[in-house]
Amino acid sequence: MESKEMECLAAFFEGDHFARENGMRVIDIRPGFARTRMTIESRHLNGVGILQGGALVTLADLAFAAASNSHGVLAVACQVDVTWFKAVQAGVLTATAEEIARTRKLSTCLIRVTDEKEELVALFKGLAYIKGTPLISAGTGAPA
Repeated sequence: MESKEMECLAAFFEGDHFARENGMRVIDIRPGFARTRMTIESRHLNGVGILQGGALVTLADLAFAAASNSHGVLAVACQVDVTWFKAVQAGVLTATAEEIARTRKLSTCLIRVTDEKEELVALFKGLAYIKGTPLISAGTGAPA
């Protein structure tokens, strides 16, 4: 994909209102790859003062969605699995998604969520169903 198409995809994911309102952004996207980032704030913490699991899953899911849709064809999650390795309370988290397999109908991605020291916080695996319709209509940046 060309740079302009990647810019359109990044702009498309800015339309993820839930992720955006929770401080999560796509910072890199290319075919089969995406990276997202968030700074942990008090709104992301649960009752015991550590990162709420849903916040981490949302960050990883945004990277998963960007990577599995990075070919410009609509893909939607049908299964995810997450394993947490350490609790965090503050700092910046990065989710790096790599598409490890792609068929005509399925995209499988592994997403590593790391902290500022690049230590593994969680591992997320996602399976997406590829619907086959264009994600973005040509040149408009709008969903197809």
